[in-house]
Amino acid sequence: MATIKQRYEPNIKNTKYLKYPIKSDYRITEGFLYSKQELSVRGHYFHKGIDYACKWGTPVYASASGYLVASYHRYPTLNEDKTLMLYKGLPQGNGLGYFIQIFHPEKVCGIKGGRITQYGHLSKFAPGIYARTFKPIIIDYEKEILRKYKKSHKKVSGEKLQKKIAGTLALAKQYPWITKLYGYSFNENLPKKESYLYNEEELKYLKGSKYVKWVEQGELIGYTGSSSIIWGDLTYKENCERPSIKEFETWDEVHLHFEEAGRNIETRAKELQRDPYGIYLSKEHYQTPTVGNTLFTEDYQGRIW
Repeated sequence: MATIKQRYEPNIKNTKYLKYPIKSDYRITEGFLYSKQELSVRGHYFHKGIDYACKWGTPVYASASGYLVASYHRYPTLNEDKTLMLYKGLPQGNGLGYFIQIFHPEKVCGIKGGRITQYGHLSKFAPGIYARTFKPIIIDYEKEILRKYKKSHKKVSGEKLQKKIAGTLALAKQYPWITKLYGYSFNENLPKKESYLYNEEELKYLKGSKYVKWVEQGELIGYTGSSSIIWGDLTYKENCERPSIKEFETWDEVHLHFEEAGRNIETRAKELQRDPYGIYLSKEHYQTPTVGNTLFTEDYQGRIW
C-alpha cells in the first residue's frame, strides 16, 4: 500500500529556498497530518502545514523573499449538518486568523508560476504591514441547516430538525461571532477581492499602496499568537488593519501555523501543499534531528523540543 507521502506529495522539483520562520525556542506540535487529539477537535485528518508552538509574541520571519499581503481569516467550526461543532460544550473558531501570505515568484522559489507561504494565528504585524480587510459574510443558520437537510435526503423528524435549528440560534445569540465569516470575499472585481487570492500580475494593482510589500528572506513580519482560535467568548477585536492582541484562553497552545503551497491560476484555490520537512506524517515523526530532503536552505534545526 502506498504511503501518505507517496500518495500526496506533489510532483514538484524539490528546490531548497526557505529559511525557518521562527529562529529558536519552539517545538513542532502538529505535522502534515493531525495528531489524534487534534483530529478529535477538527474532525478531519489533513493539516497540510506545520505548527510551531512557542511563547506568545515570538518574532516571525519571512521564509523567503517575495510580495507580502496580510489579511484576517476566521470561521466557526461546523458539523456536516451545519450545526456548530462544540468542544467541551463551547463553540470553536478556526481559520488562519490574522495572517501573512508571501508570494514567491519563480526567480525566488525555482518553480514556474511561483509558490506561497502562509503564517497564521498572529497577534501583531511588524511595522509597515497592514491587513486589507472586507466586511464579513453573515451566516443564516436556519437557512443553511434546512438546505443541508434537503440535500442529504436523510429522514429527520420535523421536531428534531426544529430542535437543531433552535439550539444553533440560541448559541448564535449567546456568541454573536459565530454568525460571521471573515476572509471569504471571492469577488472577481479586484477592488473587492481578498488580496491573498491575487496572482503575480494582479499584485501590481496594489503596488504603491500600504497593502503590498516586497520583503526579503529573514525579514521580521509579525509575532505569534492565537488569533481565530476562539473557544467560547470572543475577547479580541477582529478584522483590524493593525491588530494588537493580548494573550487569551483557548483550546490550543500558542503557535505559528506555517504552510508552503501553490495557488490555482483559474480557481485561485490553494493547492499542491508540500511538507517543508518532506515527512507527510503526524507530529511524532518530526522530533528527530536527522530529517533530510527539506525545502530549507539551512541545515536541519534540532531545537524542536
